[in-house]
Amino acid sequence: MEYKHQSLQIQVYKTIKKRLLDQVYASGQVLSERKLAAELQISRTPVRRAILELQKEGWVQYLPHRGILIKDLGMKDLKNIFQIRTALEKLAVQLACEHITADQLDVLRQTVQQQLYKYKRSHAAPDYQEFIRYDTEFHNTIIESSGNLMLRTLIEEMRDKIKRTGINSLYSRRSRCAEAAEEHAHILAALERHDAQAAGQAMEKHLDICYITAYDYIRRQDAAAALQQQEEIRGDTYE
Repeated sequence: MEYKHQSLQIQVYKTIKKRLLDQVYASGQVLSERKLAAELQISRTPVRRAILELQKEGWVQYLPHRGILIKDLGMKDLKNIFQIRTALEKLAVQLACEHITADQLDVLRQTVQQQLYKYKRSHAAPDYQEFIRYDTEFHNTIIESSGNLMLRTLIEEMRDKIKRTGINSLYSRRSRCAEAAEEHAHILAALERHDAQAAGQAMEKHLDICYITAYDYIRRQDAAAALQQQEEIRGDTYE
């Protein structure tokens, strides 16, 4: 595990949370303390404490006599997260039009160029973890350039939930990485012109599309899970 200079419980918490964000553990999957402890090569006590903290945050749920359920991201949660994210990041990009530096614009250009080259021009197979790194750098640079420390803090508090919804959006279709790269390019163009109105509109459009695609992906996943459950029930009936 990483985070060597932190307490074991925090190490376990961060390791499991990262795996949840990276969807190593999928929604609907049931884990066990024993297997997690064996996998991480530690005792069950720090695993239990980490899982209890993750349960408080809504990531998992203890099921009696079954194990640890990885909770789905509900449609209401998805909508609420995007409502808040859109309001905050639209404001951030509008403020950035006033405060962004030449160096910060260079960072955005390099990030967008990398995204466009790999995902739009070369038509490479999606590398979702790499794209998430690009995406995080792009949005974080805009937020930092807003000049509003309180706004940055509010968005940072939502960072994990934002990342989870972003991954769901990217998984919606193979072309989504290329589409998002093009949307980033439109946001960048407005920032280069210092056009706050256009930048706000471009950001809002980008996040609206992210919401729609994440919603579609979760809906399809839920339908597939329900179908699988029905098949399992029928299988048990005929045994």
